[in-house]
Amino acid sequence: MIPEFCTDQPFDASVLGAPVWRLNDVGRTADAVSAARAAGVGLMFYRGLSDRTSELEPHGFRRVETLVTFEGDLPAGPAPNHVRRATTGDADAVASIAHSAFRTDRWHADPLIPDDRADEFKAAWARNDITGRADVVLLACAADGAVAGFNAILLRGDVAAIDLIAVAPGHQGQGIGRALIQGMGAFLPTARSVRVGTQAANVASLKLYASFGWREVSRADTWHWVP
Repeated sequence: MIPEFCTDQPFDASVLGAPVWRLNDVGRTADAVSAARAAGVGLMFYRGLSDRTSELEPHGFRRVETLVTFEGDLPAGPAPNHVRRATTGDADAVASIAHSAFRTDRWHADPLIPDDRADEFKAAWARNDITGRADVVLLACAADGAVAGFNAILLRGDVAAIDLIAVAPGHQGQGIGRALIQGMGAFLPTARSVRVGTQAANVASLKLYASFGWREVSRADTWHWVP
């Protein structure tokens, strides 16, 4: 039974192969750990805006990342010629990029989570986006027509929230990420602003988002507990 101060994470669990919980009340950390052990939980996490070291570390939680959130104006103008809207037929290509492109997210940043599970987590997330979770998925293609990167976007009123964005390892540093962002306005006529999160360790993304004039609005530490 999941305690009232935790939330079940079924998608995460489907990838990890064990129950995953989110801790919502750090005041109940000791009770959460006890309940998680009894339930066979494979991972429990907490994300908060302030330092909670004294409440979490004594019970086995480890800080694994800091999430940095940016907000700003939606880029205007036409989309670059090599950016197009994805279809479900692009699902395998998008999932393949997600499987290999991420290294600083909370799953990859945790040495106690196997890399193959972390890779699969991102691939499954990307596949969900392109098969219906995201409102719009944009692709950038290389000169040979191969998919070089993607940008999955959720619409929240007039806010375009970048849910997942990645560039294939062999195409990084070539302006693909910038093109995927610059093209957003052409495909999102009702959106006015952008919201996106990245890790403090992802220096390239921090620089990219700042270059669009987007401002940092929050930082949140992510903590993991595993049995």
